[in-house]
Amino acid sequence: MKRLFTFLLVATAPAVAQLTDIMTGHFETHVDYDGGFEFFTSYNPTGDFNNSSADVRLNAATTRFVASPACQTTLPAAMSEIGTPGSTAWIMPQIPVVGAPYLGIRAVFAEGDFYDYFMGSYFPFGSGSVRYQVTNVTGTGPSAGGYFGMFIDSLGESGFLVNTHPTSPAPDEVQALTANAHEHFSWVFTKPGTYDVTVRAEGKLIADDSIQSGTGVYHFSVPFSSRLSGSDSIARLGFEASSNAWHILLEDPANAVAYRSNQGFLEVPGTAPRQLALTFSALGSGVANIVGQTPALAAAGIPNAALQSNSATLRLLGVTGPGHFSLLNSSGTVTLMNSADGITSGDSISVTRAADLATLAAFTANGLYRVAFQLSGTTSGGSPVASEPITLTFGVGLTADHSYAQWADSYERTRGLSAGTLTSQTADFDNDGIANGLEFQLFWHGCDPTVADVGLLPLPAVPGGMLVADFLRDTYKDRQDGTTAQLSAQLSTDLTTWTTRTLSNPGYPDQIYETGAEIGNAHGRIMLRRLRIPNPGTVGKAFTRFRLN
Repeated sequence: MKRLFTFLLVATAPAVAQLTDIMTGHFETHVDYDGGFEFFTSYNPTGDFNNSSADVRLNAATTRFVASPACQTTLPAAMSEIGTPGSTAWIMPQIPVVGAPYLGIRAVFAEGDFYDYFMGSYFPFGSGSVRYQVTNVTGTGPSAGGYFGMFIDSLGESGFLVNTHPTSPAPDEVQALTANAHEHFSWVFTKPGTYDVTVRAEGKLIADDSIQSGTGVYHFSVPFSSRLSGSDSIARLGFEASSNAWHILLEDPANAVAYRSNQGFLEVPGTAPRQLALTFSALGSGVANIVGQTPALAAAGIPNAALQSNSATLRLLGVTGPGHFSLLNSSGTVTLMNSADGITSGDSISVTRAADLATLAAFTANGLYRVAFQLSGTTSGGSPVASEPITLTFGVGLTADHSYAQWADSYERTRGLSAGTLTSQTADFDNDGIANGLEFQLFWHGCDPTVADVGLLPLPAVPGGMLVADFLRDTYKDRQDGTTAQLSAQLSTDLTTWTTRTLSNPGYPDQIYETGAEIGNAHGRIMLRRLRIPNPGTVGKAFTRFRLN
């Protein structure tokens, strides 16, 4: 199945560099020596790693390796030194795997520059080699108790060369790298979060017997689940006075992560009374990982004295789902909001900095729900301010990893349609030009298969002169591993020749490329992605569209 929609992009300014996420494809952590050690992220478009002149070097400080869904697995027994076998781990594999980063180590220096390094000593034979050590691993993953490792399984050698688990005997040193070395390992992470890996290269020059060394840092991110189902979930309200901008962050304290409202999925038990404990707070989030918002604004919440009485009103605007929604007090004895008797201005609550408000979100039937709210208040200067609708998404008896059939069934019951009406992913029930399957993939943009809503599709932008199209990719619906339907971005400058970004043709960061566009310091399984054209010159116009395979 191939279904398309298209946007026009126009730019008049040159593109600028930005942080690049690498979630698939063959890349290297790259060490050069030419009078000193330098560290890059690199790729070789020819695949010939004996030809170092073809290597393309990227700034390691502005690249980040992201563990794709294909990396999430259960820890095998062979890796028990880093964690309990069968526990969840994220492994960037040693061999090429569809939809996963294929990450190695590359060393480029002149033969004969260095002594050979072997078993802790330098020897004047061979063509020369350098040491490669991991000296430090920091970030929110390690701070939460996560471990990092580099595991090798080839040519009779199997085990960890690097392992930050405190009981591991791993030397935290990769075997010596020769000139034009190209080695691959499994890169292992045991918890979500960020991992900043500091590496050190060292060599002894033949010319003067001096020891040369240098350090570099490589950045990794392991996405969080985007799922909230615990009794300690918190909806944190935020306001920025300078722009009158509001937000809601959904915080999962147990996992030290908070998601912007359109990147977090609230999971409600599917058996009566179908309730989820949800606390509303005007205070900022202090968790280490923020998805979809800058950590500074997340921490600010509703700043002290920004609003009169340090208070905001949260009003219910609408509910879409197969049943009704109500908000109860924490004991379930008082109804604060209720869609069953019609939504009025009385369906509202006040949230203050002085005290959090503990509630129960309750539902009358299983399925998917979009619950829209408006935040409002009065500034310290006396001006009324209100937000655009902010939607919280609930799955009652459904997880974020729900199927197309479950999605279709929920909308059929919501709209009173006959069972099976939305079964076909290629059909377009609401005749808005967006096939049902695309509406499913673009759920986080608000798409509804029963309502003509083409206006909700991702819109192009030109930040800093760069042509981009941002969109939310749900990696439960599109796992990026070839096992599910895939949402692929395409781009053209003439509407005739199209370049398509797919799992088998991901492109490279200095070309037309799909990268991340996250505002926060962490990733979730519901990702803000960006198709971009990093052309060094000016592009008069371009077209982008998305194809569902």
